[in-house]
Amino acid sequence: MQITDLIIYPVKGARGCSLQQASIGPMGLQGDRIFTLLFEGKLANQKQVPKLVEIQPTWLSDGSLSLSHDGMQDFTLTPSPMGKHKSVDIYSQQVPIIDQGEDVAKWFSAATGQDVRLVMMAEAVDWFLPLPEFASVHGQKQAKFVDAAPILLTNQNSLKDLNERLTIDVPMERFRANIVVSGLAAYEEDQQQNYRAADVLLTRVTVCERCIVTTMDQQDGTMKKEPLKTLSKYRKRANDYAGGIVFGSYLTTQDAGRLNVGDIFHNS
Repeated sequence: MQITDLIIYPVKGARGCSLQQASIGPMGLQGDRIFTLLFEGKLANQKQVPKLVEIQPTWLSDGSLSLSHDGMQDFTLTPSPMGKHKSVDIYSQQVPIIDQGEDVAKWFSAATGQDVRLVMMAEAVDWFLPLPEFASVHGQKQAKFVDAAPILLTNQNSLKDLNERLTIDVPMERFRANIVVSGLAAYEEDQQQNYRAADVLLTRVTVCERCIVTTMDQQDGTMKKEPLKTLSKYRKRANDYAGGIVFGSYLTTQDAGRLNVGDIFHNS
């Protein structure tokens, strides 16, 4: 099995950045989901702020973040620990965050057409999800706005099987993965427990249950019915934690190292 794509999402919900090489550790891929928007004081993603799909963040070599949106001047953000400190609810846990200031808030508000604030975590917190399936990541330190677990993997052959059932193909970007692999049979990632490449061992946490964001065109934000409608017919499980429609797997790691596009994953 081989890595075909590595993707990070510096701002949760905005467009991803494809990489040839990525540093990885227990909190996930370096540079992934460092920032999120707040809308009406709560964490926001594409469901609350659809125009996030039109924003392209790019990390620069000096550690600053370039933000691009058609029709607007690019904005360069230097992450700041000096902004207003507050907290936000994540999985019923109050997480300390730092507001990144008025200028970037105005830029994002103009780009999205909604009154939003950009924040980052103030410190690493002990991650906790009140669900037994995520017991393997309970208590892990986390300083990023990841979803249920730090890494999401999807499989090219699973997408191929899905698209064979659809009238119009959907691209892999709908599933917002960090790691995409080839060489696994369709949906074999549901059972695959370990992924080892060089000095990094990734272990499976559980399957990823998908939300309505997968139906949003990741270029213009328009809402479709697919792929959830079709996935629900053959990829829906009982005893679910978020609707039960499955595509991809959550992973975690205790190692620190690097992954490259083209690396071979082994099973142990």
